[in-house]
Amino acid sequence: MENSSSKVPAPSINDFIESMTRYHPYVLAINEGNYQAAAELEIARSNFDPFIEQKTKSRVSGYYDGTNLTQRFTNPVEDYNANVFTEYRIAGGDFPAYEGDYDTLSAGEASIGVAMSLLQNREIDKRRTELRNAGLATAQWEAQATSMINSFIYKGVNEYISWYESALQIKAVQNLLATAQQREKALSTRVEKGDLADIVLVEFQANLMQQRLLLAELTQKRDSHAQMLSFYWRSPQGDMLSFNADTPPNNIEWPFWVGDAQLIALRKALKQHPELDVLQLEQRVVQNKTALANNALLPKLDLQASIARDVGAGSETLEGTETKLGLSFSYPLGNRKAKAERSQLLSKQRELGHKFTSIQQSITQRFEQAYVFWTQAKDIAELQSQNASLARRLSQVERTRFDAGDSDMFVLNARVQNEIKAQIKEIKAKVDLLKAELMLYKEAAMLYDMQ
Repeated sequence: MENSSSKVPAPSINDFIESMTRYHPYVLAINEGNYQAAAELEIARSNFDPFIEQKTKSRVSGYYDGTNLTQRFTNPVEDYNANVFTEYRIAGGDFPAYEGDYDTLSAGEASIGVAMSLLQNREIDKRRTELRNAGLATAQWEAQATSMINSFIYKGVNEYISWYESALQIKAVQNLLATAQQREKALSTRVEKGDLADIVLVEFQANLMQQRLLLAELTQKRDSHAQMLSFYWRSPQGDMLSFNADTPPNNIEWPFWVGDAQLIALRKALKQHPELDVLQLEQRVVQNKTALANNALLPKLDLQASIARDVGAGSETLEGTETKLGLSFSYPLGNRKAKAERSQLLSKQRELGHKFTSIQQSITQRFEQAYVFWTQAKDIAELQSQNASLARRLSQVERTRFDAGDSDMFVLNARVQNEIKAQIKEIKAKVDLLKAELMLYKEAAMLYDMQ
């Protein structure tokens, strides 16, 4: 932690969140997950990279001495599980009759062709499924990252406003305590002159002690929250920062206030909640796997067609253009594995459908609960403000009456204590309203957007 920053003013909420999302190692670790997911997508794409292969075959002993060299360039195509290829072959020496297909004219044979699937693997295959699911996994991780960072920001900002509450309460108590200490001096003077009984001063000092104890407790609470805030607030180098915890900012620049327009936007955001996005993307992954399982139940019928031409001198039988067409067919009997996998995946689809409904309802319920708390927090904040105003007026009136000799110290102390409690509750109610607004944004996952 950077102790040199102990006198740095407290950051605004916006600056605080920016430091968390840009420099905190927790968020940086989440961002690395995004890069890894993007790399997985690139790995899946590599299955369709073109490639070159070469084969050489020679007879090194025996009656025949034929040598054959083959080079092939293959470019995979996503559609129809196809491969487009070009090939060059050249042969020399003698081959037995059963290896005559290795022979070429003196300058070799060039060919071009295509191989594709007509039934199984025509619409989908393992490579295309991996590519589609890798893309979905990238989007899924982005949704998960958005949810994780939203929760992280919620914890940090909640800690911030808890510190802010304690700091404001300390400031209020200190102001009242300063006034009370001035009154203590005046009372001491009156006691020394004999105008006031000593017990009155003692009773007043006992009341002051209660205020000092309250101030010590609030200071402990404030400093605890300030210490925790240093975990969230980071320098550009990622170091934990401390700040002047004694002085809350005049304006924290609260970005999460709620009005009618914001409520409409928050309710709309529930439909695109990252928790729902994760499940919807998972459903699409399972749908792709189910399609692949259905594909495995189809017969395998593959086509390969090519055109070849030899160049140079040699046997007349190798001259001219050759057109080759081949079909291969296979179908496993029973195919219990593919049927079981399809049945398993169909069950998984139904499971995810039920989970989606449950989570959707849970998100709505949590938001509505937060909305009720927010409406109540608004009412309570208004009532506590009125209560604090009345308590201040009563305390002022009682001080005037006491100075005029129309009241006693017991009643005055009671009024002062009520004033302190009312101000403490007023500040708490105002901060509780901030927490209620923060909770609405959290439940809608609108504290931070990865996009």
